[in-house]
Amino acid sequence: MISGNSPARRRVAAAVAALLAAVLPPAGAGAADRPWGLTELFAAFAQVQASSARFTETRTVSLLDTPLESSGTLTYRRPDRLEKTTLQPQRESLRVEGDRLTLTRADGASRSLSVSSMPEIQTYVESIRATLRGDVPTMMRFYDVALEGTPEGWLMRLTPRAAEARAMVGRIEIAGRKAGIGRVDVHQADGDRSSMTILPDPP
Repeated sequence: MISGNSPARRRVAAAVAALLAAVLPPAGAGAADRPWGLTELFAAFAQVQASSARFTETRTVSLLDTPLESSGTLTYRRPDRLEKTTLQPQRESLRVEGDRLTLTRADGASRSLSVSSMPEIQTYVESIRATLRGDVPTMMRFYDVALEGTPEGWLMRLTPRAAEARAMVGRIEIAGRKAGIGRVDVHQADGDRSSMTILPDPP
C-alpha cells in the first residue's frame, strides 16, 4: 500500500511526473514571422495521435552517494495511454491508462492503483491530458505555467497549484527545440531531482 507522504509515494509521484511530461507530443516548429506562445505549442500537441521515444535518465537522491542511471522507451497513444518502459539496469514499466496506474517490476510483480485516489498524481495526469487535448484553460487550473524562448529553443516550467502535488514535486521543467522535446527535469519537494534526456524514434 502506498499512503501518506511516504518515500514510496514520493517516488511514484516523481516517476509519474517524469513519464507524463516526457511523452508529451512534440511542439510545432512554427515560423519566425508568426506569433508563438503557449496557444501555438498546445495546438501542436493536440494534433499528435501517437508518439514514441528513447530516454536516458539520471536521478540524484539525497540518501545515495552516486546518482541512479536508467534508460528505456516512452510511448503515448491517444486518448489516455502513457507508458514508460525501463530496460536498463533492469526491466520495469509504469503505465497510465484511464484511471489506472500500473507498476510492473523486474520480477513480474504488478501493482495497480486508482489515479483518482491519489490527488497529487491525478493533478499530473489530468493536466497532461489537458495538454494532449490542447486544452489551455484546464492546464492552467492545475499548474502555474511559464513558457519562454522561441520555437528554436523553448523552456516550459510547470508548478503544481494543488498543495498535495507541491508536497511531492516542486516543479517540472520541459525543454525543447522546434518539433521535439529534448529534456525533462523533475525537482522534488524534498530536494531530490531527476533529469531525462529524450531521443525521439525516427518517423
